[in-house]
Amino acid sequence: MNRFKRDMDKFIGESPHFNEALKEKILLRINEENRPGKLIGRRFRTLKVAAIFTVLLAFVVSFLVAALNETGEELQTSFLGQGTVPVKNFADESENWKVTYSQNVLDEGVRSAFLTVEYIGEASKPKEASYQFFYKKDQESFRGSLTLNEDGSYANVDFGTCKTCILYADEEVLSGTIEWEGQQENLMLKKTDKSKWQESPLFESGPYTMIGVEGRTGFIYDGSEASRFYENKTQKYMWHFWGSQAELTGTFKVVGVHENSIEEIVVVPEMDSRPSPNNGADHHIPTSMELPEKGMWKLTAVFNDKAIGTLYVEVHEK
Repeated sequence: MNRFKRDMDKFIGESPHFNEALKEKILLRINEENRPGKLIGRRFRTLKVAAIFTVLLAFVVSFLVAALNETGEELQTSFLGQGTVPVKNFADESENWKVTYSQNVLDEGVRSAFLTVEYIGEASKPKEASYQFFYKKDQESFRGSLTLNEDGSYANVDFGTCKTCILYADEEVLSGTIEWEGQQENLMLKKTDKSKWQESPLFESGPYTMIGVEGRTGFIYDGSEASRFYENKTQKYMWHFWGSQAELTGTFKVVGVHENSIEEIVVVPEMDSRPSPNNGADHHIPTSMELPEKGMWKLTAVFNDKAIGTLYVEVHEK
């Protein structure tokens, strides 16, 4: 207790009462603490901390925006299939077949690849065929089979990605064969800058010129600058179809594939469809279409999840 008293006396003095002298001493201390100079100092320190926090916050926000933009660009590239990635095509034509091997360089030592096969003979398209190709005396080979789709085309063969496979140089050649119905033809796939696809032919129906497959699928298009496709430009096109009421009734959509990709995009969203004859066709559907990249595109008309017609168009630069 005595020790406690001594400590208190040392702080407030030996007088045991809260006297006037002590009161004045405390008020002086309070006034000193609240002097303008000290208040300004405190405010300056507060503003300094706030400024530093604002700069740090701006830096973090800028970093996040840049990261999100980069991610968005990657997603967009992914959505377009591999359109923005350099593609190298090796192609050849025989009497009955046109084959293109496409190789995309994704990264150092990494490639993706796919094979496009088209029957160009005069006879009916074979329902099945097989292929086999070699590189430098069988150092690397790939083989497989093809089945004719309902729309009269053969699906692209996707070889996926590979880190150990050969990245072909421009001067290299892939030799191989295609066999079908007891027949065989040889091909030598060489580097080419030509498109693997050509625009579908034009034909007349009613008062209009159309592009597509005469008597089956097409839309009004005459190849003029006004009717052409331009990248990322929405334009109106009137589709026409020939067929039975049953196959043209239900749902309808159009899907597209770029020549340097295997990814499908929806060009015309799914809608209900009922036959409406026009311009000499059994059915017509007005649509708006936009394609996101220049080059050749394959458009497939689909009714009730069944492809009934495929045609090819070129997209031009604006």
